[in-house]
Amino acid sequence: MSYESWETVLLGELCSLTRGSSPTQKTLPGDYPLIVTGPEPLSSSEFQFDGEAVCVPMVSSTGHGHASLKRVHYASGRFAVANIVTACEVKNPAECGTRFLYIYLQHFKDDLIVPRMQGTANVSLSQRELAQVPVRLPRLGEQRRIVDLIGAVDEAIEVADEQCAASNRLLREYLEAYDFSQDKTLGELAMMRSGPSWKAADESSAAVPGGEPVLGITNTPQGRELDLTSQKYVTGVPANTMRVTPSSIIMIRTNGNRNRIGNVYRSSPGISGFAVSAFQIIIEPVDPADAALLYWALETPRIQRSISDAASGSTGLGNVAIGWLRQLQLPYPIGEERRIFIDTCEALLDAVQATDDVTRRLRNLRTELLSSLLSGAHRIPETYDELMGA
Repeated sequence: MSYESWETVLLGELCSLTRGSSPTQKTLPGDYPLIVTGPEPLSSSEFQFDGEAVCVPMVSSTGHGHASLKRVHYASGRFAVANIVTACEVKNPAECGTRFLYIYLQHFKDDLIVPRMQGTANVSLSQRELAQVPVRLPRLGEQRRIVDLIGAVDEAIEVADEQCAASNRLLREYLEAYDFSQDKTLGELAMMRSGPSWKAADESSAAVPGGEPVLGITNTPQGRELDLTSQKYVTGVPANTMRVTPSSIIMIRTNGNRNRIGNVYRSSPGISGFAVSAFQIIIEPVDPADAALLYWALETPRIQRSISDAASGSTGLGNVAIGWLRQLQLPYPIGEERRIFIDTCEALLDAVQATDDVTRRLRNLRTELLSSLLSGAHRIPETYDELMGA
C-alpha cells in the first residue's frame, strides 16, 4: 500500500476527546496513575478511564507567550487524568491502534499540535483545535509493524540507559569510597578566578570587532560535558580576565540549584582563550600535570557536597566564595596511588561515555525510523509479521 493511499482522519473523528477531571495539586493520592503534563504520572485515589488513551497536555510546556509541547502520554488500564490534559480514546480499534496514534502524535507534535496553541501570556490548546489535528493512517497491519519495531528500539534504549546509569553509579561509588593517603588545599594546587559580569546587550551570537568568545551558564549543563552549541561573543572583556587554557577546569560558582554549585568541567581544545562569566570560575593548576587529578578530586561526591553546603544564600541564587575554595582540602595522592586512581576514573568514565553514545545512536535511529516509516518513504514488509509472532 502506497503512502498516497493512507487515510487522513481528523483526531476529533478518530477519537473521543475527554478533558481530565483531576486537579493536579488537589487530587488525593492512591492506587491509580494520574496522567499530568510532567514525564512521570502522579497517583489518584479514583480513576476516570478504563482502557487505552493518548493524553495530550492542553497548556504550553514553557508558557511566557511561547507555544511548546514536550510530550504526549500513552496510558492504559485504569487511570485518572489531570484537568489540563485531554484523553484521546480511539473510537474504532479496527481502524487505528492507540499505541500507533501515540507514536504518531508524539513524533509530529511540533508540526501538528503546537501550531494550534493560542494565547499571549498563557498559551493553551482548545479541544476544538485539537479535534482538527489530521492523522494519516496506514492499514492496521502496517500500524502494528511500526509499533512493534519502534517498541523493540525503545527496549534497546531502555537497556542502554540502564547500562549508562549503572556505569555512572559505579564511578560515583568508586569516588565516594576511595581512601586517600594525603590532602592539599586547592589554593596550594591552583589559581582561580571568576569571570567578569556583562549585560545581555553585550552578547552577540556572531564574532564582532572587539568581541571575545565566552562561556556562559548555558554552556555548563547538567553532566560532565560542556555544551558548545550556543556560542557567544562579548565586547569589553577586561584585559586582566583569566582565560581558559588546555589544563583549565571550569566550575559553576553561582546557581539557583545549590547542588549545581561546584560542578566541574574539563577544558577542550576548542575553548582555549575563552573567558567565563561571573557565574563560573576558572581553576588553573599551578602544575598542568595536576589537571586530571584536580578534576577527579573535585568530582568526588564528598567534595561536591562540601561545596554545595558552603554556598552562601538561603533563597534564590547561591554562591561559593573563592576564599573558601582556596582553603578546601582536596585528596592529593602521589606516585602509584595517583596513577591507579586516575586510570580507574578514566576507565569508568570511558564506560559511561560508551553506553551514553549507544543511547544517543539508538535515539537517533528511532527518530530516523519514524521519519521514514510515518512519511511512507519505506514500508516494513509483511514477512516481519513472522518475527512478531515469534
